[in-house]
Amino acid sequence: MPVYLFYGEEDYLLKRSLKALRDQVVDPAMAGLSHKILEQPRIHEVNEAIGAVSFALGGNTLYEVRQFAYLSKASASSADDTQLEELKALLESLEPTKSVLFINDKINKSVKFPKWLVKLPGITVAEFKPFAFWETDKAIQQLIHEARLEGVTLTPKAALLLVEHLGVSLQPLVNEVRKLSVFSGGKPVEESHVLALSNHNENTFSMLSDWLHQRHSAAVFTTLDELLLKQHPVQLFALIQTYLNNFFQLKLWQRLGQGEAKIAERSGKHPFKIKKDLQEIAPVSFERLESLKGKALDMEWKAKTGQLDGRLALEILLAS
Repeated sequence: MPVYLFYGEEDYLLKRSLKALRDQVVDPAMAGLSHKILEQPRIHEVNEAIGAVSFALGGNTLYEVRQFAYLSKASASSADDTQLEELKALLESLEPTKSVLFINDKINKSVKFPKWLVKLPGITVAEFKPFAFWETDKAIQQLIHEARLEGVTLTPKAALLLVEHLGVSLQPLVNEVRKLSVFSGGKPVEESHVLALSNHNENTFSMLSDWLHQRHSAAVFTTLDELLLKQHPVQLFALIQTYLNNFFQLKLWQRLGQGEAKIAERSGKHPFKIKKDLQEIAPVSFERLESLKGKALDMEWKAKTGQLDGRLALEILLAS
């Protein structure tokens, strides 16, 4: 009985498990027929999809039921109850060639349907729970493990620096590991690589802060000259992207009405760090951040494709 329930807000681990399941079940040549995604569906839509005849020509079919409301709330009517009973019957008698995956941010196990679902014989249930901001040791060990799966050896000191700077959310951490693996040339990623690429260098941080706030333009270019004596332009572009993305995400969440505590929870960073970063970014408009993100991507692309010299591309960006 191939039924799965994935839930939780740790996106990186969930996506990794989702990819593994898709690779196992879905034939790429038949993906249009053998892979169905239902976004926030009503009960009857799930029943119709699962109960329909599969056209995958004898192959397997995967039904992804995303953000199904009745995994987090009780049914509102007798009609809903009837349809949920139909869904239960379909899941209990599911054909071996059909797999059903429920994906929800949250579930409520005290509600009748999820309470029944998690006890369904043969079901695979996986919770993807984000680390709390104080669980740095767990995040470090998980990051080292994830790096190993990516074919990268990450030293504990390097992992510690990354977690201290980026927080405990795995997606940005793994993205940074991927960048670092390129610059380490396939060798183990060590503390020195993190210090070179990430904005732990005080001069680099000051330069970016001055640029973001449009102050001390002469000092910005002086520092850039000093940095380029030791770092490749591509390294600085990677740092700038990380720097802008971090602040842009904070500004976006704030614009959507999220308070400091909620932002800390979502980002996996300590509330004090969020408070300091929001103070830092307060004078900078959302529109400026959005514009700089676009310019940074454009200049990095031109530098990497040879359209502009790396130094010149950085100078044009920092003049913005």
